[in-house]
Amino acid sequence: MSQPNDLLAALLEADDANRERMLHEVEAGRLDTVVTELGHRREPAAAAVLELIDRTVDDRGLRKAARRELHRLRSAGVHVPESPRPAAVTVEPARAEARVEVTQAWATDFDPTGSRALWMLGERSLGGAWLAAVLINDSQGLQDLSLVDTTRKRFQRELEQRRRDNATWVSLPGEYALRLVREGVDLTRSRGAGVPTRYRTFRDTFGEAPGPPERALVYETVSPVEANFNPEWLEESGRLIREPEIAGWHVSVPDSLRARTLEVARTPVSALLVPTHPPEQQALELLSEAARDALSPEARRALRRRLEETGFIFVATDRVASARLAVAAARAVEDPTVPLERQALVRELLEAGLARLVASETIGSRRASELLIEIMERAVESQRQGGGRIETRPSGLILPR
Repeated sequence: MSQPNDLLAALLEADDANRERMLHEVEAGRLDTVVTELGHRREPAAAAVLELIDRTVDDRGLRKAARRELHRLRSAGVHVPESPRPAAVTVEPARAEARVEVTQAWATDFDPTGSRALWMLGERSLGGAWLAAVLINDSQGLQDLSLVDTTRKRFQRELEQRRRDNATWVSLPGEYALRLVREGVDLTRSRGAGVPTRYRTFRDTFGEAPGPPERALVYETVSPVEANFNPEWLEESGRLIREPEIAGWHVSVPDSLRARTLEVARTPVSALLVPTHPPEQQALELLSEAARDALSPEARRALRRRLEETGFIFVATDRVASARLAVAAARAVEDPTVPLERQALVRELLEAGLARLVASETIGSRRASELLIEIMERAVESQRQGGGRIETRPSGLILPR
């Protein structure tokens, strides 16, 4: 198949298994012309090949081009065929032998950047095993992946050694672990990035889940309905910052707020205080501005998933009370009807993000970050006690409304 037309004809005539094999073997440069040609072939087979390119090819530009041409076909009324599969499906022998079942899966807690490790062990029928070591980030998706030829004993020895480190490891169902990997893959591709090159081998070895988790594991213990009937859980969620798995978490705040943050931190020692605009009011305004700038829909989704997965870690380590608070915080973070002042944990994470902006600054003999946190804590407490925003009288006296 030296010519694009030969490759095009072969792809159109092949079945799904052989199409995928050909796509993996051919150079990305040869597919450019083929993708364009497929978009002008008004036949279901062309749509099927384009859909397969979008789903399996690593090259970002090719996937984007395939989606564009597939949209062209769909606009013309040509869709991917949904033909029923025969009762007995013939698969490539090498691939059938390579497939292993996940017999153990373990995951760590999240680091402050939103990354966690996921280990899966797949034991081969003729002896030995494969270890898949995966790194997933809650906002970036699948970051790294390694496949190691090992044995069950070596895996257990390495796992026990890692569990003695600072990270918290919990056991997961194998199918759920595969869905976490698929969630990472989908997230990576939705950003227009490519997955690690080893993912193809991983998929051939462990298989691929049909989609991300349909329901987080924590909800098998803590019902979302239960969280709705206990609003105090959300108000108490700030206590989670003391849990070792959440220590160091923060919401990344844009650098554009650094000057404003430093200004607010300086207000208690400033000689130019405005009576009608006290430090506490300025702190609340800064907090709201940070939430608008930093908590995009994508950031809220990532934080929700991080909290849900951490909630299961709490369940697995006999901290159900903390799991309840994590569920309450997770459910609220994407709910536009829940005001920021009620989301205690999210507030704490925003404050931590702002404090990081001025971490290297000092005001007098004190760190700017410490002064900032003190002002914000006073402001939030005054707001909480008053049930609303802070107001002032002309004298400058702070009055919670």
